[in-house]
Amino acid sequence: MSNLGIIFEKSRELAKLLLETEEGKALNDARYIFEGDNMAQKLMSDYSLYRQNVNNRMAEGSLSNEEIEKENDILAQKIKELQENEVIKQYFIAENNFNNIVNHTMNVFQATIAGDDFLSGGGCSGSCATCGGCH
Repeated sequence: MSNLGIIFEKSRELAKLLLETEEGKALNDARYIFEGDNMAQKLMSDYSLYRQNVNNRMAEGSLSNEEIEKENDILAQKIKELQENEVIKQYFIAENNFNNIVNHTMNVFQATIAGDDFLSGGGCSGSCATCGGCH
C-alpha cells in the first residue's frame, strides 16, 4: 500500500473513532429521531424552502426594503418554531457538540502539520471557548 493509501486508511479509522465517541453516538441517535419525526422534517423543509425563495428574490432585486423587512420577520418566526421543536433542538445540540470534537481534532491535525506539539503542554487547553486561535 502506498503512503497515500495508508493516510486515507488512517483517516477512515480516525473518522470511525470520532463516530464512536459519546458525541458521535448522540448525533447518530438525534439524527435517527429527527429523520423519523414527520413534524420536525416538515418544519425544517418549510424553513429551508422559504429561506431559499427569499434569497433568490433578494438576489434578483425584486424585493423592496419593506418586503425584505417583512420576510426577515417571517424567517425569524420560522427559526423560532425550529428552536421550539424539541427534536430539532436536540439534533442541533448534538450536531454542535460533535462538530466541536471534529473541529478540535482538525486543529490538532493542522497544528501538528505546522510543527506545533499540542501534547507538549503548550497551545491548546482542549476548550474552544478559551482559544485565541492558532498561530
